[in-house]
Amino acid sequence: MHKLFEYLIDFIFPPSVEELQIRSYSVDWLYENGQKAGKTEFTFIKALFPYKNPIIKELIWQIKYKKNQHAIKCASYALYKNLYSTKSNITLIPLPISPKRRRERGYNQTELIIDQIIKFDKEKVLKKNYDLLIREKDIEKQTHKNRNERISNTKHIFKVNFKENLNDKIVIIDDVTTTGSTLKEARDELLKAGYTNIDALTIAH
Repeated sequence: MHKLFEYLIDFIFPPSVEELQIRSYSVDWLYENGQKAGKTEFTFIKALFPYKNPIIKELIWQIKYKKNQHAIKCASYALYKNLYSTKSNITLIPLPISPKRRRERGYNQTELIIDQIIKFDKEKVLKKNYDLLIREKDIEKQTHKNRNERISNTKHIFKVNFKENLNDKIVIIDDVTTTGSTLKEARDELLKAGYTNIDALTIAH
């Protein structure tokens, strides 16, 4: 029944070449073969793949707007392999979205990614915390803003909800970083709260 429904949807809304390619990939294909991203604007942010790559752009879109489970698994596996290479206990936190954005979309795509990363973690070196950092206010979408507007737009939008285990290593997970301003604002709030070991990892840049 699921396959029949999928065929029907494909007939009505033909998938792009990039979407068909993603469907054909094994879960580890992206990690093993994906083009690597260059350096980000901040040393604490690591991105795995270049967003300008059409496959990566489609992958992000499939995760963000269609909750595509295979796309989530492919991206999450690549993130997991990068995290596991550190061989240390890590707390993963999603970049928070506002309550308004959650109502509109129904989910935070970075939480879906972290959920899948945790499933890959058979060694139990990773844990998640979705309540540590919260978004205090909604902002306009950053897509069409220039660098200075993005930086100004992200000021004072996050709050640390509580403090515990301040010595834990924290990795903020997001799908895409552009200027890094939103991730920097999130990290700055955690630093102000007393956390000292904070990095960020994204699928694309």
